[in-house]
Amino acid sequence: MGRMRVLLAGALAALAVIASGCGSSPAGTANGATLAGDAAKLVPASAVAFASVDSDHGSTQWQRVGALAKTFTNGKSLVDIIDAKLQSKGLSWQDDVAPALGSEVDIAVLSAKPEPDVVALTHPNDMAKLNALVAKLGKGYSVQQIAGWSVVGESQDAFSALRAAQSGQSLADTSTFQAAWSSLSGDLLAQVYVNPPSSGAKGTHADWIAADVRADSDALRIDAVVKPTSARSAPAGASLLGDVPSGASLAISFRGGADLEAKLSSLQPPKELGTSLPLKRLAPLLAGGGVAYARANGLVPDIAIELAPKDVQSALATARSLLKSLGTKLGPLQLTTQVANGKLVIADSPAAAAALQGGSKLVDDAAFKDALSKAGVPGQTTFLAYADVPQLAPFVPVVVQAVTGNAPPAQLATTLSHLGTVLAWAARSSGRIELHAWVETR
Repeated sequence: MGRMRVLLAGALAALAVIASGCGSSPAGTANGATLAGDAAKLVPASAVAFASVDSDHGSTQWQRVGALAKTFTNGKSLVDIIDAKLQSKGLSWQDDVAPALGSEVDIAVLSAKPEPDVVALTHPNDMAKLNALVAKLGKGYSVQQIAGWSVVGESQDAFSALRAAQSGQSLADTSTFQAAWSSLSGDLLAQVYVNPPSSGAKGTHADWIAADVRADSDALRIDAVVKPTSARSAPAGASLLGDVPSGASLAISFRGGADLEAKLSSLQPPKELGTSLPLKRLAPLLAGGGVAYARANGLVPDIAIELAPKDVQSALATARSLLKSLGTKLGPLQLTTQVANGKLVIADSPAAAAALQGGSKLVDDAAFKDALSKAGVPGQTTFLAYADVPQLAPFVPVVVQAVTGNAPPAQLATTLSHLGTVLAWAARSSGRIELHAWVETR
């Protein structure tokens, strides 16, 4: 029931987020959405999470979302799809949801235990419509007026906590929230702040996490910033991305370091692997960084992994032991290991391994450079993943079948046909970790 209550408490905002930008808007009303998060002034400083969502269907962000969404629905408006789902609940987007919202909806998770206590705050366009919508949601939800905001909540304790925050310290007053919220800016669709649980066996190692979602003209972007609780060691070695051959449809590059080695040393292998080989034995292999790539080459693509361990001969023995322990779990994929130019190479063919050593390179491909430029990938990254989905699409169903043992979903091919380039990367700046994902549509 706890998860259901969280969903219902946020239903008012969630429905708006999905549907509000998918229809047309009057000419001349599109504006950039700057999420102020002003409701944080009402939220207690102890809140574990806070989010602001643009619910103005005339904003630039929602116009872009509407255009991107039609790419996946063959031109059909999502309003019609969402409205059909609402009607099954006795609700209408046009009559029940849209009038009940303002230009921004803020959601706060006041506590996580014993059950999440969630409130939604907005300035509704029609107060009567908001009251009617909440009444239809049922489940004990009500609306109260606090400092000019209409607050939807389930418990009286939540309303009392918001009122008390006005005369005490609110979330907006804390330096943690201020630093997190200001770490992201621009024309945003949604922005989120998370105050993670304390570090420990089940906790995190971050003071705060901030994330946002935004729509470019032809891509969806997700950004996150993490403030670690303690300083992180500098990444080790240079990026091996420059070794990936030209024409690769998939490339994953990462830089190693002491932090990565320590993390790997503490992990246990997934039960699905059915191997007793501890993952900590892989730490020396990956600590120096590496790169993996796939490139179309007939029915079976070239696949190779290149690693830069400190002790390459020891790493070679470990890699061979791991491949032997996996046995038939890799299906038809036949991998071999070797040492080339002081690096460990694992590949499915001699040609795949040789392509790392010479020839033209992916970093010089015009399409690759153009994608990095459009996405805004910086020159220095600690992690970079690149996927040319149109080239990968024929192989994805085969991989899904091999990994899951089941036929891929029928809609997978359709979804892939609407995707272009996908990029994900990580970087460090001013003691913070930045994470980004960029998905291009076509």
